[in-house]
Amino acid sequence: MTKRILIDSRWDGDTGIGRLYREVVARKPSGVDTTSIKSNLALGSVFTPLILAKEIYNTRADVFYSPSFMPPLFSKIPFVFTVHDLMHLFYYSTLHKLYYKHVIGNIAKNAKQIITVSHYSKQQLIKLLGIKEQLITVIYNGVDEQFSKNEERYKLPRPYFLYIGNRRKNKNIPAMLEAFAKANIPNDFIFALTGSPEDSLNTHIQRLGIGERIKFLGFVSDTDLPKLYKGAFATLYVSLMEGFGLPIIESMASGTPVITSNASSLPEIAGNAAICVDPLRINSISEGIELVVNNNSLYQQLVVDGKERAKDFKWEDTALQTWKTIIS
Repeated sequence: MTKRILIDSRWDGDTGIGRLYREVVARKPSGVDTTSIKSNLALGSVFTPLILAKEIYNTRADVFYSPSFMPPLFSKIPFVFTVHDLMHLFYYSTLHKLYYKHVIGNIAKNAKQIITVSHYSKQQLIKLLGIKEQLITVIYNGVDEQFSKNEERYKLPRPYFLYIGNRRKNKNIPAMLEAFAKANIPNDFIFALTGSPEDSLNTHIQRLGIGERIKFLGFVSDTDLPKLYKGAFATLYVSLMEGFGLPIIESMASGTPVITSNASSLPEIAGNAAICVDPLRINSISEGIELVVNNNSLYQQLVVDGKERAKDFKWEDTALQTWKTIIS
């Protein structure tokens, strides 16, 4: 008997959520028929739960699935959705926090199952939103084989540390820049960041006196991303909070050592294959940078351990577990 699944496909795009969506949908099992919601409402709109409820009311689907945090206000069919993190409760406006906790948090309790991407996020859901443990399934993200198979390197004239991601406050970019400026390493090293420069960030960089050692890479396509990791000396990803931290395993799969945070989900994902530092202490981040530059045996061990750790994260496993959760 065919299982009919209604999916919120609006999340498809060049983001971590978009990648999850594409990897899961691409591995749709036999006996499953999918349709997408028709609404073009902006992602994250406060009206999304109501719109989803109306879409579900008019569907003949058996289950609704969303790869992100917005559930339907009410539903005549079981629904499953993925909560990647609870960043809204910490780094957004007061209205965002209230909406997420008292609207999304209460609707979530009606789900058939809530998927989350780390045990850290699961504990946050239990503690901060009061979700029952049995409603939550942890399914890790995966890493594409293109990262482990790629042999091409992005070329910059000097060795570079790499940051992949957006500029949100939780990313801790000013602290990473300050730690890089302070680290006792040769001036040949530069710090390359995806995206374009911003006024506040430029001011910070000039104040640190490292303008000549910072490179903004602009938009980086999925095709170029493996080369960017492969060409880097090491990846800097010292966030204050993450639900998972995809760049960690992408970098490891590429054979590039990782310096990350000892907070939130990041040590859970990194295992023992990265240097974990205190994201609140500039000296701790600087020491991590100095370690990978000055300790060659440690560097080589991180390359080996990182490649092995990345093998634990497969999109095939993510998709299999996700579909099992949706249709069971």
